[in-house]
Amino acid sequence: MAYFVQENNGLFSLQITIFSEELPHYQTLLGFNAAEVLEAVNDAAFMAWMEKCDATVAKYKLGWKAFEDTGRGGSKTVLVLTPPVAPVFDAMPTLVLPGIQMRFAQKAAKAKANPNCSDGIQKILGIFTAPDSAVTTAPDLKVKEEAGYPQLSFHKYGHAAINIYRNTGTGYGSTPFKTLTKSPFLDTDLPAIGIAGQYKYKGIFLVNDVETGSFSPEISVNVVGR
Repeated sequence: MAYFVQENNGLFSLQITIFSEELPHYQTLLGFNAAEVLEAVNDAAFMAWMEKCDATVAKYKLGWKAFEDTGRGGSKTVLVLTPPVAPVFDAMPTLVLPGIQMRFAQKAAKAKANPNCSDGIQKILGIFTAPDSAVTTAPDLKVKEEAGYPQLSFHKYGHAAINIYRNTGTGYGSTPFKTLTKSPFLDTDLPAIGIAGQYKYKGIFLVNDVETGSFSPEISVNVVGR
């Protein structure tokens, strides 16, 4: 995923809404046709609708959970059970195809490739990408347990790949454990069955097959062979 794309659904919805509202002002300058602009508008409206519905469902779920818990376990203060009111959604806007983020990223890439798209315009459109050196010199490597395995995640920030070094208790060594181009990555190489341990990881950017920048801070996760 292009790193300027917001991961949080609410922030992503706001981002593509701004993009869809500003794109018509630069449509001719950046070489977009009317169909592309309309697609951006429809995608933004549909994403905003989904996010609003999601918030409504989340609120209803909390109310239902409290209702269910009271129904099962009782309450000193609630004498009569009252089911929460089922959610009512706003009318659905124009239905779009799956892949809103992909289409947004494609339009952003098209805009960025146009020599008329200055940094200022990119900032207005919400798609500005700072030079790598201004963003980070080390990967923002993260790890979590996923189905019993360590799962690594990161952003490449425009770099070709990331070299991952792993320490299973005997040191990191001089050669990388993996060269990754996609995130997330599931490390399925566990200890022997029943053996517990701790895996430590660090990463560094790779550009033209040369390690560049600084190593990320060390991260760790507990593992058990299975």
